[in-house]
Amino acid sequence: MSPAHVLEPTYDALRRRSLTGVWPSGYRLEAARLAEELGVSITPVRDALNRLVGERLVYSTPGDGFRVPRFDETEFRTLLQWHHMLLFAALRNGRGPLPLIDVPHGHDGIGERTALLFGAIAAAARNSELDWALNNAAARLGSFRRYEELVLDGVGEELDAIEHLAGNGAPRGTVRRAIDLYHRRRADCAADIAGLTRDAPSAS
Repeated sequence: MSPAHVLEPTYDALRRRSLTGVWPSGYRLEAARLAEELGVSITPVRDALNRLVGERLVYSTPGDGFRVPRFDETEFRTLLQWHHMLLFAALRNGRGPLPLIDVPHGHDGIGERTALLFGAIAAAARNSELDWALNNAAARLGSFRRYEELVLDGVGEELDAIEHLAGNGAPRGTVRRAIDLYHRRRADCAADIAGLTRDAPSAS
C-alpha cells in the first residue's frame, strides 16, 4: 500500500475527474499514463483506482484493466432516483426552514458545481453516512452531468435558483419542490443524456 501522503492526493485527483465528468462512459484508465500525468509512481495510481473500484466509480476486469463504468439509460435513471431519495431524506431530517447554507465556489464545471450545491444541502442533516452516499452518487453521475447543458435549457439558472433558496433559509418544502423539479427535468430527457454519454469518444 502506498504511503498516505502520496495515496490520498492521488485518490482525490482521480476521484475529482470522475466527479467533473472528465472521463466519458467506458473510458479505459491506463495506470501508467495517469501516473505520468500526476507526477507519481504507478503504485499509488493502482491503489487509488482499486479504491475507486470499491466505490463503484471504476470497474476492473481481468485482462482489460480499469474502465469508467458504461452507464445506460436505465442505470442513469436508477442513479438519478437514488440521488433524489438521498436529498429527500436529508430535507426530511429536521423541522422548519433549512439552516443557512454556504455553498463553496471555485468549482470546475457543472458536475462539481452540482455536487457542491447538493452536498451542502444534505450536510444540514448532520449525518455522515448520508453525506458519503450522496457524494458517491454525485461522482457516479459525473459522466452524465457534463452533457446536461447540451440537452436542457437554463441549467446554470436552475442551480442559481436552488442555491438562492438553500442559502436564504427557505422552507424545506420549497427547497424540496425545486429539487423535485430538478430531478424530473433530467428524468424526462434521460434517454438523450445517456445517449450523449454512451456515444462520447473513449479510449480503447
